[in-house]
Amino acid sequence: MTPEASGDGAIADVLLRPLQWQDIPELVSMDLEAFPYDAWSAETFWSELARVPQAAFYVVAARGRRLDGYAGIAYIDSDAHLQTLAVSPNSQRSGLGRQLLSVVLAEAIRHGASRCLLEVKIDNLPAIALYTSVGFTELGTRPGYYPGGETALVLVRDFEEAS
Repeated sequence: MTPEASGDGAIADVLLRPLQWQDIPELVSMDLEAFPYDAWSAETFWSELARVPQAAFYVVAARGRRLDGYAGIAYIDSDAHLQTLAVSPNSQRSGLGRQLLSVVLAEAIRHGASRCLLEVKIDNLPAIALYTSVGFTELGTRPGYYPGGETALVLVRDFEEAS
């Protein structure tokens, strides 16, 4: 799976490919950097990887042996739920997050999902801008959703309308 497959402008020398068990130690470090207050453990990544392909899909952005980002969705009935999306600081604002998001959304549609939901910290304006730019709209909020009591903004994208 190459960046060109996402339909967005490709980032030189980045390969988008399914998550593999060998990636988990690096993802744990990346997740801690991206989400210091609620990072996933290795066990959480293992648990998510065990659900692939029937109940989840995860993709990583590899640049040589280094990972620059990752994204994943879970399937719940006819819904897809964006579980995680992160890009390393050196690759932020390069379009890589958009490519990762595009790949997981396309996979959700192939899987038969009718919509995708996600939670994002209400003050994470760059992420909210990315999600709304690809058709997500506000569904509501979840007060106290994140550790420390931070509020989550719940966004949804209906695939029938966005196709």
